Amino acid sequence: YVGLRPKRIDHKKVSEKVGGAEGTKLDDDFKEMERKVDVTSRAVMEIMTKTVEYLHCAHLSISYPQAEALLAEAMLKFGRELGDECNFGPALGDVGEAMRELSEVKDSLDMEVKQNFIDPLQNLHDKDLREIQHHLKKMEGRRLDFDYKKKRQGRLPDEELRQALEKFDESKEIAESSMYNLLEMDIEQVSQLSALVEAQLKYHRQATEILQQVTAKLEER
Repeated sequence: YVGLRPKRIDHKKVSEKVGGAEGTKLDDDFKEMERKVDVTSRAVMEIMTKTVEYLHCAHLSISYPQAEALLAEAMLKFGRELGDECNFGPALGDVGEAMRELSEVKDSLDMEVKQNFIDPLQNLHDKDLREIQHHLKKMEGRRLDFDYKKKRQGRLPDEELRQALEKFDESKEIAESSMYNLLEMDIEQVSQLSALVEAQLKYHRQATEILQQVTAKLEER
């Protein structure tokens, strides 16, 4: 992470900021970073939820078989009951076996997506984004404290006002640096999206191969 170097307190700026009784404004670049971080946070949460829905992998957190595995079980069971005397029994066995293999590659897809896409996004949300929210909240508290003291200028010692501004500026720098670092490292999120797509591509290739093999067996029958 490339950190922003903390700026030194400019005492000329201190007197400028203290000058008016107006509330302390945040610059446009800061507000734009704040907006992007907010969108990133909302995107991470919604995309994680929708990915789980899209892959039907809600069973990742509990022991729940794939739909393909349940279908395979039924086909294999009735295939055995019908026996080899008819065409339908062995055909059910062939397709049941293919469905069992499909459920296994689907399990692999779910686990890969969880490890390489959902988990890193969850970590981003729980660690980096939560940390930024903490810094922004602290900064806002110090901004309000400074503005309150600024309105009481003349009734408070100058040193108290100067310290309030220094604390606000320090918090703003930390918040700015943490947002900057997150937005600069967004190549990591691109890499995670790539992992999601690659896992699906691998699954579809394996699924195609399994289905082609069972199609050939059914054509022979």
